[in-house]
Formats: sequence, C-alpha cells, structure tokens
Amino acid sequence: MGGLRVWLAVGFIGAIMGCARPLVMPVAPSADLTPVSSAQVVLSDDGDRESLARAVRASLRYWQGQDPEQRIQACGGSYRVQDFVASLRRFLEIVHSDEGATEAAITREFALCQVGSGQQSGDLLVTGYYQPRFKASRKRVAPFLYPVYRLPPDMIQARTFAAQGEEATVGRLDGGRLEPYWTRAEIETQDRLRGNELCYLADPAEVFVLQVQGSGVVEFADGSVRQLLFAGTNGRPYRSIGRLLADEGRIPLAEIDMPRIRRYLDEHLDERQRILHYNERYVFFRMAEVGPDLGPVGSMGAVLTPGRSVALDEACYPKGGLYFLQTERPVVLGRDSEPSWQPMTRFVLHQDSGAAIKGVGRLDFFWGSGDYPELAAGVMKRPGRLYLLMKKGSGVGG
Repeated sequence: MGGLRVWLAVGFIGAIMGCARPLVMPVAPSADLTPVSSAQVVLSDDGDRESLARAVRASLRYWQGQDPEQRIQACGGSYRVQDFVASLRRFLEIVHSDEGATEAAITREFALCQVGSGQQSGDLLVTGYYQPRFKASRKRVAPFLYPVYRLPPDMIQARTFAAQGEEATVGRLDGGRLEPYWTRAEIETQDRLRGNELCYLADPAEVFVLQVQGSGVVEFADGSVRQLLFAGTNGRPYRSIGRLLADEGRIPLAEIDMPRIRRYLDEHLDERQRILHYNERYVFFRMAEVGPDLGPVGSMGAVLTPGRSVALDEACYPKGGLYFLQTERPVVLGRDSEPSWQPMTRFVLHQDSGAAIKGVGRLDFFWGSGDYPELAAGVMKRPGRLYLLMKKGSGVGG
C-alpha cells in the first residue's frame, strides 16, 4: 500500500464480534464447524472440472506458502498447514481421475463439517458479485466526469496490537495526529484527491458499482482495455445503501438487489448523491493490463476463478479452504424479467473477502464477467448450506 506506514502499539482491543480468528498461533478457534456424515450429503458438482482444478491449484499454492507452524481449529480438531496441503492435493488427484468415481471417492476419503449445529439451512445467505465492464476516458471530458482514484500517497496504514492479534487502521496525518481518512462525501465533493485519477466514468453509480464489486474492466475510446483492480480503502465502515433504501421505505426489503437499486438511483437523480454518500467507505484501484488468464485478484492473492471462488469472513473460515456449497442459481431471462431458480451444488474455494461479508452466515459467490454474471450477481440473494472438506485422518481430535 502506498504512503507512509505507521506502526502503533495500543492497549487491549475488545473481542471481535460474530466469530473469532481461525489463523492465530498456536491454536485458534474458528466458526462452529460441526462434523457431519459425508453419507448425508450428495457431493454432486454441477460445474466444469477445469475451473475446479484451476481454483484448487490456486488454494494449494497459497497453503504451500504459509507458515508450517500455524494451527487451525475446525471440525472438532486442530489442523496443520500440511493437512490443508494434503487435502487439496488428494482432492486434485480425484478431480483428474475417472469422472464416474469422483463423488464416491470424495465421500469415502473426505470428512465434512457444516456451519454449527445450531444453524438452520437458511441461515447462510448467498449473494453474488462479478467483474463489471464500463466505457471510460483517461481525461475528464463529458460525459466522463466521475473519477476512479488510485491509492493516495498521503494515506497511512497503521497496525494496532492487542490480545487478539493485529488490527489495521487507515488514516492521514493532520498536525502530527493520525486522523481518519476522508469519507466518500469529502472525497467526492471537496476535490481532496486531485491528481490521483486513474480514469473517468460516465455515471457516479458506475463508480459505486465498481467499488462494490472490487474490480472491473474499462474500455477507452481508442479500443484499449484495462483492468481496475482493488488497491485499498479509506478505512471507513461499510454501510449498505440497500438497507438505507429499505429502512426509508423507498424499496421493500425483499426486493433489494443491485438492478432494483440502480433503477431507483436512475429514477431519483435528486436523491442519488445523498444515497451514495451514506456509505462512507471508498475503494481505490490500480490499473493493469488485460491478459487471457488475468482476472480480479482476491484477498488470498490469487486470480479469482469464476464459478469457484467465493468470499467469506476470514475471521471465521480458513482462507484457501475447500468447501461444498448447496444453494440456488438464477435462470435470468432478461434485465426486466423476474428470474426463476434452479438448484446449484458446487465445490468452491475461499479465496476472497469483502467489507459486507462478515460472520458465519454470509457467502459471496464470484460469477465472473459478462452479461449473465452481471445479471446473476445482481439478483443473487438465496439461502444455502456450506460444508468444509478435509481429508480423513488429518488433524488432531479436539
């Protein structure tokens, strides 16, 4: 991250709400993942094998680079880094084996854990995200008037230390004091970041969508295409404008999704700035070339795989872990029609995180880029079940 780094030691910080961190040495608590019999779950995957293998290899590389002394507590036991490596290696071997024997081999060789015994099937809310594509300009010329910013050089990332580990604080220096960084409203109305523009979009709602999704593709008038990848935030808390619109009675809560929010903003231009500024969190980007295998990079540090990578709370679930997801996917007929839904059962990898993805009951599914991913991500808000998979015989019983 650009700018000065300040390291601050502070006193005790209160316990993290919702769940505890899974990757603190020597052994850390995690989300309440309860062992279940693999015979009770039909491990039938409705995705393609190539994408699954690619996502598994990315998680395998992640675990191979971790401190081997780390211990992760889950499924009633304590696991080592090498247990995750062994699980992913064996799973990859099975994926590359005879297709007809895959489900039986996984059922036979892997243990499953579901989110806590007290959780009901509908307690996991599954949403979706995608990589949007926008027209853009390198210069501020109508209609491209709304900037996308790089990480500002005056931003400071501080680290605070407490009993639970390290906490990240983002701010700026003001008279020698560390102050919170500018809010969304201050950035957009007070011209605080002049000179840090990467490009300009034609609609402030597009800038907001780009920030919600965390990455995007922009196309310039000369035909060149670039990726905008997540670089950091202003450290302000995320506040949902969908929740605001529901609380104010603008849109019924059951109808809140991205297409409905966009439609409301387009139809109420006099309210748009107030609504967008309700969320003080602001996201900064970096620009990258677009290659055949290049996509958005998740918090795990690897390129996300459409239909396989998911975002979970890293304080609850082991990053890079292998999971089995049961939910529903939309059959989207068009932008102005209601989708129907069909079952989706999919092996997925925890390779990303998000400001709104907090606690054990949230999962964000990465759809990719294009028309269907945009439509699917916009309406995805379904209940689901999630299971962590670990190779049998790994770990130490807790």
